[in-house]
Amino acid sequence: MRTYVILLLSLVLGCLSCSSAVARISNDMDHRRWTASDQGPTAVGALAQTVDGYLWLGTHDSLYRFDGFEFEKFEPADGEPLGVVSALAGTAEGLWVGFRAGGARLISANGVMQPVDPGLPDGVVYSFAEDQQGRVWVAADEGLAHHDGTGWRPIGKEMGFTGRHARAVHVDADGYIWAASEEELYMLPPGASSFMGTGIRSQSISEIASSSSGDVWITDRSRERLLRLTKSSSAGVEFEEIPISSANSIVLDEQGGVWLGTRGSGLYYLAAGKMHEPSEGSDVISSYTTHDGLSSDYILAQLVDRDGTLWVGTDAGLDRFQRKTLAPLALSTGVGSSALAVDGDGSLWVGSDNGRLTGFRNASHSIFELDMPINSLVSSQQHGLLIGGHQGVFSLSDDEPVRVAELPVESTPESAVRTMVVGKNGDIWVSVNRAGLFVWADQQWQPIGPFSDSERQVMPVSASRDSSGTLWFGYRDNLLVSFSEQTFERWSYQEGLDIGHVTAMLHLPGRTWVGGQHGLAYLKDGRFHRLDLPAAESFQNIYGLVAAPAEKNAGESGMDIWVHSRGGIFKLPAAEIERVLAGGDTLLYSSHDHIGRLPMDPHKVLPLPTGVSTPEGSLWFATGQGVVRVDPYQPSDMTHPPVITIQALTADGVDIDISATPVRLSAAPQRLVIDYSALNLAAPETMRFQYRLSGHDSEWVDAGRSRQAVFSRLRPGNYEFHVRVLDESGQFHRPEAALIVYIPQVFYLRPWFLLLFSVALLALVFWISRVHTQREKAALRTRLEERFHERERIARELHDTLLQSVQGMMLSFQAVADSLPKESRARHAMERALDRADQVMAEGRNRITGLRGEIAPAEDLAVAFQSLQQEADASVSAAYSVSNVGDSLPLRNEVRDVFYQVGREAVFNAQRHAHATQISVTFTYAKDRFEMLVVDDGVGIDPVYQRMRGRPEHGGLRGIYERADRIEATLMIVSSAQNGTRIRLSLPGTVAYENTSDDKHKRSIRAG
Repeated sequence: MRTYVILLLSLVLGCLSCSSAVARISNDMDHRRWTASDQGPTAVGALAQTVDGYLWLGTHDSLYRFDGFEFEKFEPADGEPLGVVSALAGTAEGLWVGFRAGGARLISANGVMQPVDPGLPDGVVYSFAEDQQGRVWVAADEGLAHHDGTGWRPIGKEMGFTGRHARAVHVDADGYIWAASEEELYMLPPGASSFMGTGIRSQSISEIASSSSGDVWITDRSRERLLRLTKSSSAGVEFEEIPISSANSIVLDEQGGVWLGTRGSGLYYLAAGKMHEPSEGSDVISSYTTHDGLSSDYILAQLVDRDGTLWVGTDAGLDRFQRKTLAPLALSTGVGSSALAVDGDGSLWVGSDNGRLTGFRNASHSIFELDMPINSLVSSQQHGLLIGGHQGVFSLSDDEPVRVAELPVESTPESAVRTMVVGKNGDIWVSVNRAGLFVWADQQWQPIGPFSDSERQVMPVSASRDSSGTLWFGYRDNLLVSFSEQTFERWSYQEGLDIGHVTAMLHLPGRTWVGGQHGLAYLKDGRFHRLDLPAAESFQNIYGLVAAPAEKNAGESGMDIWVHSRGGIFKLPAAEIERVLAGGDTLLYSSHDHIGRLPMDPHKVLPLPTGVSTPEGSLWFATGQGVVRVDPYQPSDMTHPPVITIQALTADGVDIDISATPVRLSAAPQRLVIDYSALNLAAPETMRFQYRLSGHDSEWVDAGRSRQAVFSRLRPGNYEFHVRVLDESGQFHRPEAALIVYIPQVFYLRPWFLLLFSVALLALVFWISRVHTQREKAALRTRLEERFHERERIARELHDTLLQSVQGMMLSFQAVADSLPKESRARHAMERALDRADQVMAEGRNRITGLRGEIAPAEDLAVAFQSLQQEADASVSAAYSVSNVGDSLPLRNEVRDVFYQVGREAVFNAQRHAHATQISVTFTYAKDRFEMLVVDDGVGIDPVYQRMRGRPEHGGLRGIYERADRIEATLMIVSSAQNGTRIRLSLPGTVAYENTSDDKHKRSIRAG
């Protein structure tokens, strides 16, 4: 058997250079790499995973920690450079680090590097291993040792290890300790006190690994072989040799497969159970090299983590391999985009743009070739499977594509079929690119007129049929048309349709969904409503909508919606949809976007549909990686939930220590940045973060893949930051604790300061207002007094000069008249002239009295206005009344004078010009104002003259306005031919009254 295995594997390895005989790892594995261009480390020579889930990388310059997103360089507290890291091992105590220059250090779980422990053999540290008792073993160039908790204890001849050098150490699943010296491989069974030789002699054993079944695998570089050891019942071992070149690292996966890292030939994979298969050309060994995307063909280290992910360290970077859970269908090469359909038998059909139609049913498949790109597939009861392309519409009948009809336009690749749908009567509706919508019925084409004048809405870009038989056609730019009972109905932006191009439709019981350029919408009560989605960019350009029961075999009681968009494939749970439609906040969804992307050629028509479901419950999507199957009920293979950490807090560019909580800031920052992350080595690209700052955010904020939250101009107060992550299974995970941040209120915003400041501000405003009012009052009083004094001066000069001179002249003329005879005509003429002079003197005295306002200081205005009746002409017989409202108060001289002159003018105008029969004058003495009202029932004032403030050749009305303006009093004149005239003059009490105390009014007025 041993010889047979050697010959078989030699044959297989000899064919590795032939691609046709070698199975590529890329067919079964998802691969991603990090190199220097991805800010990743190079020359990764050691790998380990600690109990907290982090991946550690030992490189030629330092040590790094990786969480799936970023590489974080480890910096010792003393700042001493680590140098080349040659070995790593994660244990319950922390991380053991071995160095090329010699020595080993323990980094505890809290990230502190422990002091050097004594007793470690000198030289390069090759490997660590932890046994079932928790002891750590080390293989160093100068010997083998184990750690007893206080220091290293060398292992020598007294324990059966006779070698001077140690090259590798390993503990298998059964507790056996395997150690390789420079000459031989040793074994220490559980409970034994000393090592025993295995009989396997080699000077270049580089690495030892074991499977869960207890088999041990050893790489032997110098002899270019791989050894597989099996423990026998007699405490011995049996081994098989597998020739292989340049292998220097080895790990085994959960399936028992062996991964080999080579120096210059990339990565090899030996599948479990394959080595004894004698068939020629069997897939015994697969390879993966730089031609397949490996960062380098020079492998330095390997590790299978606790989730079954393979990590490979090369001299150029880090690579990650995961088994594909969604293996694409085996399609021919050259396939770009594909259209999908499921026929009545449940078979899946794939129509490709290379003209190949492939059907899959259970383990068998059928292939047909058409001389055209397949743009559309649709299954119907009347025609079976229909195929659309630029050469017409075909049906699959008797296992052969048969042309149903040529297209109604010239057959060119540009006249491709955009979409198809079959009506209840078997009529075929076809949208032809750039031509429009046509229906094939009664063996002829009938064009359907356009539903819009826009050239962009000539033909539908999607079509579907609901359970009632209604046909639906989606157009560009928010246009949707339905056809039922020979009637077309149209929906557009006016009916709430606001998703851009309508490219996908889904009809569920009681609700129709449409997807397009800008998201998802549903029809309700004759209007469309947008479904609010948290990460809008993920749901741009929706290609397909597929429904699946929320629970397996649950029927249509609750249907999850699977969205195939430009961003990928997303699952919207039925319960989440109903919760959001009922008014709930952020919709929670799961992401499969690492498989969903489509290669988009702007010069080609996208084959439709891109997503379908089969009767057994599988979902199929046409993606950039081929046609893939999604099991909507497959549980997540993530064995360990992602660990979420809040990593850093920055306020205005300054790092804040968050080790102690709550964090208290010194002042309100302009910009607050919180960095967080989640440990997920297996699939970090599928995780989606949401955060909420209590006290600032009312709802969860969907951050997508961003791991940073930024807040601007936060107000003082207490804030609590929470972050959660949604993994690919749709489950949320939160950290155990939140970050509490306290932003203190600055002193000038504290309530007591604001209260004091408000009171002081109001007092200042009141004081300024009072000072301003007093200054205005003083200025007004000064102006009034100056005017009054000026009038008194004029009155004195008129009395002392003009009237006295006229009086003297009249006496002289009277003496002359007395000297003439009484019957003399001259005497009579002189007497008449003297009488006229008396009238002039009387009028002059009246004018002087008016200038001075000569009313006795104690005389009431009402008394003064009573005497005005005596000055009226005898021919005037108007009823005249004067009254006071309130107790009269002493007025300032200038105020009393103006009110007297205005009222006197108003009374005389009513008597002489308005021909009034009733005139009333009312004075109102109030605490806050003094007012005069003159009312007559005369003919009123002409509106033209009222607007002009008097006639051009008369000054009475103009004088009233001028006198009121001089003391800044409020004058209001209302006049009409039917109701007479009302003249109201008012002045604030603080300006009108003298500065005297009035006990009744309790007021005190101070002059400025």
